[in-house]
Amino acid sequence: MNRSAISSTSEKETLSLLWGCELNQERPTWTFKPQKVGKQDCALLLSTISLGEKAKEEVNVVEILPSASQEDKKRRPLTLASLRASVLPMVVLGLEFSPPVTFQLRAGSGPVFLCGQEHYRKKGGKKRRGSKTPS
Repeated sequence: MNRSAISSTSEKETLSLLWGCELNQERPTWTFKPQKVGKQDCALLLSTISLGEKAKEEVNVVEILPSASQEDKKRRPLTLASLRASVLPMVVLGLEFSPPVTFQLRAGSGPVFLCGQEHYRKKGGKKRRGSKTPS
């Protein structure tokens, strides 16, 4: 099977949408929840965290909060980025999260922008046709 047939099959089974949010003093937390419903797997692919143009010369710390389940009560927030306008105004990441996921601006006043993609894959989609196994 040629590559074009494989990619066209997988394009029908997946959907990627741009995603972004702003963390600041007025809104220090943001929870990502999937937009699509139904028989689809969803992942958030976080690519960049950056300071806005109006960010003050202060340290801005962005972290991910553990879910509110009973098992996760012992878990602590995980720092994703520590940004300062004059030193490190942006970080490039390649992280994948399963929703729901909550981001928090722990220190600083922002604005801090998080950018990435919502990636949806149909559950139980057609399997790829490939080489046949001999019986």
